[in-house]
Amino acid sequence: MVLNHWSVRPSATFTLSRVSVTVSTDPVAGRDVEPAGPRHTRPVLAPLLMLVAVAVGAALPLPRNHIFYFWDDSAGAAVPVWHRIAQSVLHGHLPLLNLDMWRGGNFAAEAATGMWNPVMVAVAVAIYPIDNLAAGIALGKAVFVLLMAGGTYLLARDHGMRPPMAAAIGTALPLTGYSFFMDGTAWVNALTLTAFTPWLWWAARLVARGRSPLWLVLVGYLVVSIGNPYGLLVCAFVILAVLVEARRRVFVLLLSGVSVALLNVMVYLPLLLTSSVGFRAASQTLNDNFLKPNLTNLLEASTPSTQPFLTNFGTNTGHPNLAVPVVYLAWFVLPTLPWLRWRLLRTHWREHVGLYVFLGAFGLLMLGPSQIWMFRWPLRLIDFVWIPVLLLWGLLADQGPLTDRWRLRAALSAVAVVVGGYLAWGERPGTWRWEVIGGLTVLSLVALLVRTGLSTQVGAVVLVLGSLLVLGIQLAWFPGNYTVLNYQFPTSVSTSQARFAKYQGTTVQLANITLDVPDRVPDREYRDELFGSMYSVAGVESTTAYSGIGFTALDATLCQAYQGSVTCSRAWHRLWQDPAGYPVPLADLLRASTVVVQNSLVDTRHVVAPPGWHQVPADDASGLVTVWARDTPLSAGRLSHASAGVRVNGDAMVGQVGEQVAYQSSGAAGELTFARLAWPGYTATVDGQQATVRTGPSGLLVVELPAGVRAGQVALSWSPPGSPVSFVALLLGALLAFGLALLEVVRRG
Repeated sequence: MVLNHWSVRPSATFTLSRVSVTVSTDPVAGRDVEPAGPRHTRPVLAPLLMLVAVAVGAALPLPRNHIFYFWDDSAGAAVPVWHRIAQSVLHGHLPLLNLDMWRGGNFAAEAATGMWNPVMVAVAVAIYPIDNLAAGIALGKAVFVLLMAGGTYLLARDHGMRPPMAAAIGTALPLTGYSFFMDGTAWVNALTLTAFTPWLWWAARLVARGRSPLWLVLVGYLVVSIGNPYGLLVCAFVILAVLVEARRRVFVLLLSGVSVALLNVMVYLPLLLTSSVGFRAASQTLNDNFLKPNLTNLLEASTPSTQPFLTNFGTNTGHPNLAVPVVYLAWFVLPTLPWLRWRLLRTHWREHVGLYVFLGAFGLLMLGPSQIWMFRWPLRLIDFVWIPVLLLWGLLADQGPLTDRWRLRAALSAVAVVVGGYLAWGERPGTWRWEVIGGLTVLSLVALLVRTGLSTQVGAVVLVLGSLLVLGIQLAWFPGNYTVLNYQFPTSVSTSQARFAKYQGTTVQLANITLDVPDRVPDREYRDELFGSMYSVAGVESTTAYSGIGFTALDATLCQAYQGSVTCSRAWHRLWQDPAGYPVPLADLLRASTVVVQNSLVDTRHVVAPPGWHQVPADDASGLVTVWARDTPLSAGRLSHASAGVRVNGDAMVGQVGEQVAYQSSGAAGELTFARLAWPGYTATVDGQQATVRTGPSGLLVVELPAGVRAGQVALSWSPPGSPVSFVALLLGALLAFGLALLEVVRRG
């Protein structure tokens, strides 16, 4: 019997010698698989070359654009968050709530920080010592790109592909347009999820064949604990796909999935219980066509120059086309379809029905409405469509091409390239030269591939090197992802910390990211202001921070967008107004010590200084902002106001989040207002008795003091909302996982 389980006689022209071996039966699909064999005969060259090729591909953008991976949310959120996580872990604690990051500091509720994922934390700690943030995140993302390739290789081998073809597929997935140009540049959590997905699928198939369920629980935990809610869907659909394919060990697979869900309650429950205070509270199902592809876009899957015309982040600014080839899959998939042995899908469909289930589920979601509850922007799901597509293509291609009626097949290949090029030109007519260059390149590679044989080792080399060649051409056209925000932040941690040491205490920044765009470079705008959560890296406490959930009360007052950008000049006046019921301005309630105002947003250079403040004389910095500072430094602690009749005797922080306040009063009821946001999860006691905690002006935390207490001690604490439930779920999930593993040992014994 031949190595490949789909036994087909290759044509005389493209015969590849195959060795007859003894095989064992795969219980997943009832098929024959290649035995492991002696250790020294296991193929290692193909996966090693694959990893080298993928590493080269990951490095290709950097000579021309050294911040290729330090882009959009990766720069504004992921890098600062990873920096804080690594810093905290190295100091022996988890950064569940970071008061100095204000709206962006509730890591427990943000979920997508990856704080609970050991691999992501390990990568964050590993790159933390690197002063160059762009270099650090490039290395961090390279780890996940290589993991994606390795997992895809193992999954392809497990489906019956030989090493050369599996290596070619493993090379292709990380270099697809969306994974490389969108997730790779901007959304590291999505990149990580795609990287872990093949490993999850491979582990589930191992469990279906009798391996310990701990493998599935472990990898499933890594997938879901990323904090990307799509990880829940991936885990569910992978288990479903393996179930319908295996039709055995059903309860083991299902209970393993339950264990994964229980272990991850702590990741998502705080998000759900905190969403009421932020902009996630209004999540609903709707369709506004935002990042929603259609079937026509899929015909451009092998067109390197595709820039689909979809509603996106740049639509309102006159850029309706995506700036990168987000619907590109691989140059070889569509043009080689006429050469594949399609009858094998009909005769062997039961063996890989799981691929169809997974493809169908994510295909429907990708083509569905643009938002379903908290799941939005369906183009994000395209990588999960491509995984089974590549596997099915590889299974067919691994049998070698059909060579009869070669003129017709060649003509159909040309039609596929021309149609894809025409559609890409129709999306953006000004790029016809790109379509010509891309089309000729793809046709040449396809001709070479068919001539050398799809299933030969030389053919695999053509697939891999062709993927790198096409990527190089694409990078010449698309050096950066200009569909999303390019902050162009300073890349040096030490430089940022030295530059912004001038800002003392809490810094309130009133600036808009869309203004002063020509100056948005490290040595101009970023000498005096930062956006996203980069103030955290610079060592500055600031209300400016990136948040995926937001805090509506504060955001509405200061007109803050998701990345901390202030969108209205009214924020300046609100900062100095006394909120209702308070005799002091909001700036005092925030305990602001520094206020940075972008001149092009609101010019305050000639404004009379508010009482107790002065304008900092302009130095040789950018000249784009006006800086205001307090005349007198504030005392320690976060208490910002005590109501009439309440005298504070002491205020001290306890640990990272807690606070204790000693006070005296006339015995009447009173209030203490703190310069911290009233996130769900806060509790307070007065002399050990529970006190009421509520939300005050602009979302600040207020503790109500009970009547009858003349000298009291307030103890303020916080824990992620739902912590008791999360702990019980974690315990049950762990017990279930080890129980399943124990039963497996007993069964084998």
